[in-house]
Amino acid sequence: MAAATLAAAWAAVWAVAAQDELQRRVIVVQSYNPEYVWCREIDAGIREALAGTGATIETLYLDAKRRPDPASLRAAADTALARIQAATPQVVIAVDDAAQASLTVPFLKDRPTPQVVFCGVNAPLATYGFPAPNVTGVRERYHFREGFALIKKIVPQAKSVAIFGEDSESMRFVVEDLNQIIPFALEIAGVEICRTFQEWRQKVAWYQSRADVYAFGPYNALTDERTGRIVPPDEVMAWTVAAAAKPTLGFSDIAKEHGMLCGILESGREQGRVAGEMARHILDTGTTAGSMPVRINVEGVVMVNLRTAERLGVRIPFPIIEAAGVVLQ
Repeated sequence: MAAATLAAAWAAVWAVAAQDELQRRVIVVQSYNPEYVWCREIDAGIREALAGTGATIETLYLDAKRRPDPASLRAAADTALARIQAATPQVVIAVDDAAQASLTVPFLKDRPTPQVVFCGVNAPLATYGFPAPNVTGVRERYHFREGFALIKKIVPQAKSVAIFGEDSESMRFVVEDLNQIIPFALEIAGVEICRTFQEWRQKVAWYQSRADVYAFGPYNALTDERTGRIVPPDEVMAWTVAAAAKPTLGFSDIAKEHGMLCGILESGREQGRVAGEMARHILDTGTTAGSMPVRINVEGVVMVNLRTAERLGVRIPFPIIEAAGVVLQ
């Protein structure tokens, strides 16, 4: 009898442990690829927020920048869904718009489980029917007004800005945000959404005499007209910075890697950290995602590149350098 009682007690312990592990499982579905700096920063923020919880974190990638065609996205979403169904996580963190359109909305939204936390979403939330009973998260926005004001302080004679980005849903949502908060410290000379690298080069050249500053949205999905391949963003911006000889402005983490003069950068780490904090609250309390209010990123990291400033013959005022969160030299 004693042995049977002991066995039953251990069985109960293991059942509780198994249930606890189930409740501490988080799957992150990234829209893009693991090499992309935005994904790396979001992953770091999520892990920072979930540290010490005992949660197992698994990350899946849809690779939507390099494989944007509908068939590839469908296949990647099907693979991610199969893994979610097999692992039965309590929380899925879905990152960026492609993950919402291809996975969250058709397969996860308005279901009892899992709870879903989104981040990096540019689209108006009504596009996806967010929030929903089991969905909440973090909306992403560019710091346009602050960025234009910053570069105006660095280059006071600048009067106009041209904005360039890839032909993607994310870029179109970025432009919608831009149009809602005019006026700015600089006049908008034009907004160019480019499908190919050749088109990008033509537009960059066309604005040489028509804009004083170049600013950039995402540029990770430009194709080469000759080969059909995606042109690496490093290659895109190496050509652009060399050809433009203009003050350049960025709004996301990738600006730190590509020689832009300055930026008020939204933080991928902040997006990931806030989403991770929301996931942690769900794990700790068992609350439903839909009962938590949607949040929006607020941090703007001031970045200046002294090497680029020297190359352009631009003097960055010392108070700006002193206040910057990122100083590249």
